Amino acid sequence: MGVYHVISGRVIVRHKDGATVIESGDAFIFEPGQPHQLTNNSAEDLVLYIVADNPIGESCCYPDSKKSLVRSPERKLIRSESLDYYDGEE
Repeated sequence: MGVYHVISGRVIVRHKDGATVIESGDAFIFEPGQPHQLTNNSAEDLVLYIVADNPIGESCCYPDSKKSLVRSPERKLIRSESLDYYDGEE
C-alpha cells in the first residue's frame, strides 16, 4: 500500500478510473496492485511524501509498456527478458 501526501504543488494522478488533479495539502492511497501514475505538468516543483510497504515477493504490472515487475527475492522488470525500469514509459 502507498500513502501519498502532497506538501506543495499540484499533480495529475492517473488511476484505473481516469485522472484526478491533486493539490497541496491533499492525501490519497493506492492499494497494492492498483495501477497509477503521477505527473507534474506545471512549472512549480512538486513536493510529496510517500509512505509505502514494498514487501519481498511484490509484483505489479505496467499496462502501457506491457511489462511486469517481480520482486522475489531480487527486483526484475520482465517482458520476455530483463528490462530497464524506464523502458517504454513516458
